[in-house]
Amino acid sequence: MRHPQGLNVAITLDRDLPEPLQEQLAAQLRAAIQHGRLAAGARLPSTRTLAAVLGTSRGVALTAYQRLLAEGYVSGRHGSGTYVSRPTGRPPVREPERSTETAIDLRAGLPSTQGFPLAEWRAAWRRAGERAPHLGEPPAAGLPALRAAIGAHLRDTRGLVLDGHDVIVTAGAADALALAVRARGGPDPVIALEDPAPPWLRAELARLGTVLPLPADGSGARPDLIPRSCDVVVVLPDRGVPYGTRLPLERRRALAGWARDSGGLVLEPAFDGRFAGGPALGDPWSTTMTGSFRDLLPPALRLSFAVLPRRPAGEVERDLSAVRSRRPAVTCQLALTELLVSGFVARRAEQLSLLYGAKRALVRQALGAYPGTRLLGTHSGASAALLLPSAVPAESVVRLLRARRVHVAELAAFHHPGRVPRNGIAFWFGHLDGVTLRRAVHTIARTLDDHRLARRTAA
Repeated sequence: MRHPQGLNVAITLDRDLPEPLQEQLAAQLRAAIQHGRLAAGARLPSTRTLAAVLGTSRGVALTAYQRLLAEGYVSGRHGSGTYVSRPTGRPPVREPERSTETAIDLRAGLPSTQGFPLAEWRAAWRRAGERAPHLGEPPAAGLPALRAAIGAHLRDTRGLVLDGHDVIVTAGAADALALAVRARGGPDPVIALEDPAPPWLRAELARLGTVLPLPADGSGARPDLIPRSCDVVVVLPDRGVPYGTRLPLERRRALAGWARDSGGLVLEPAFDGRFAGGPALGDPWSTTMTGSFRDLLPPALRLSFAVLPRRPAGEVERDLSAVRSRRPAVTCQLALTELLVSGFVARRAEQLSLLYGAKRALVRQALGAYPGTRLLGTHSGASAALLLPSAVPAESVVRLLRARRVHVAELAAFHHPGRVPRNGIAFWFGHLDGVTLRRAVHTIARTLDDHRLARRTAA
């Protein structure tokens, strides 16, 4: 912490932050002007003096002053120096110039390719290709070896014992959801979906029945607010998107109680082939799940599964026919079997957990210190939500970020139509390398600065 000569506010520059030093300096001077710590008409130190006291190059101070000058916070007097401008009302947020840098898309959750075990991946596909060709149509429910490998994976990673359930392999998440919802039988159901939830999940469920919102709070879905008319309840207990909530045990038990008393079905989608708990808390006939490995393996694999209450094989065949489920390619099924049995998938999950931990720390460091905001979901997974003060509309932040070629989502997109959304943005970052992530969070931080949100600094 230093007090430059002629400057009665503390300036702290941290070279470990992703923001360049000139951006840190401009943000702190801007905040001091906004909050009156630097009075209108006050003369600022020369760039040479400021740089010497802060231990930076003169270019850092010069760039910071130039930015404040462009924003109208300071003015220059030829031969006299730089002065804090007289207030003329709150200046509008500047429309940034269009960036020519490659766009960074933070809207879709994609797996990281960092450290991907390419040799093991190729070996699994080579072994799958060396198998004798499968004669006739593959089993409609998936190869028995793959179904067993998925069951063993769920048991080993989450202690999920599938007594009373079967694993059914599908060619995509939409087919798995359709199977799970149709497992209860009957006409098109009324589905209560945890709100907020991923937009794609709401869209897929809307193809299968009528979707109603199930309000959620800081502990996830509210079982006490399940609509009376619903047949299926869909929850995200392990890591509710976009807030990263985790459903506590008592709420899982309440969901199981609802299913027992109403005859309804509880459906839990998972996107990494893992689940928070399992059917042990309720009757196996009232609990179903869908999963995929898209958060761990390349999305092109396009292979998902449903964990359904055990039924006669003939009924499963009829269900698959009713939803027109596609049969995954045999080679893909064989390769995924190899990847599961060899421990590749489990090891990759552990590797990504370490990689994502470092990225979450970077996001918290860059975006977790703005007054009036709240950063959620950065203690697990690879996504986050940033709640904004009412004076900073999420729509404006998203628009300015898009102009700077960083794409994020508004929280409004995660809420059921007609629900009042929270003011904020959501973004995924697991797929970014360190350099790109630093550029992305730096751009978000700069945009918050442009909305007059001053980052907290050490006292």
